[in-house]
Amino acid sequence: MDHPLSGKRIAVTRPAGQAASFIDKIEKAGGTAYAVPLIAFRMYENVRDEVVLNQLFTYDWIIITSKNGVDFFMKKVEKTGVDIKSIPAKFAAIGTKTAESLERYGITVSYIPKRFSADDLAEDIETGRFAPKNALIPKGNLARDVISETIRKTGAAADDWIVYETYFPEKEKASLLHLIQHEQIDMYTFTSPSAVRHFIHTLNEAEEPIPEADFACIGPVTKKEAEKYGMKISICPEEYTTASLVSDMIYYYEE
Repeated sequence: MDHPLSGKRIAVTRPAGQAASFIDKIEKAGGTAYAVPLIAFRMYENVRDEVVLNQLFTYDWIIITSKNGVDFFMKKVEKTGVDIKSIPAKFAAIGTKTAESLERYGITVSYIPKRFSADDLAEDIETGRFAPKNALIPKGNLARDVISETIRKTGAAADDWIVYETYFPEKEKASLLHLIQHEQIDMYTFTSPSAVRHFIHTLNEAEEPIPEADFACIGPVTKKEAEKYGMKISICPEEYTTASLVSDMIYYYEE
């Protein structure tokens, strides 16, 4: 069997509950994956929860940008006893993984932008390809407001609703420093700007320089964040998925 990543040591910084399939892809290609989750998520208790939940039946679109958004949105809705299928709003999702998460709850996804980013959905709104009149955007505390702001510019209404927050699992600092100091990692991978920030924060706190390794990112926002700290990005796939990231890794190391 072909193992194009044989001998390569890849650091995976995804959250603990979301890294398994990425690690599996790396290992099937012959690489060794080192899990060091630099972000984690928890429910965000929002003072607006009651107001938004009481208005659920007034929205024409509910726009969700990530799998985490789906899961925490559903937890909040399920607490109320409302049957999600009784809500008249249509659902839009950014990315196939987000869409698949919605579908697992029995929700039909009516709109997905061609590319997997909030900026691409915002472009669809600007051009009229996607035209919500009153949208709800459940999201994380660090997510940008680009979708709601773009909707409002068209004269329509949009509510941002923070349903979860991102935090740094402090216990992972020691694991990350061990990788940097002892494991000779070939490539560090990042799938969110938060993971990049937590990586740099740990290095700065320990007075460690950025390691001499390759760096890979999913999405232009993550790449931009990494470059802000002087990291040279070797890989940033056009499709924002871990499958594309592994494919690009293979191509990169076969060159």
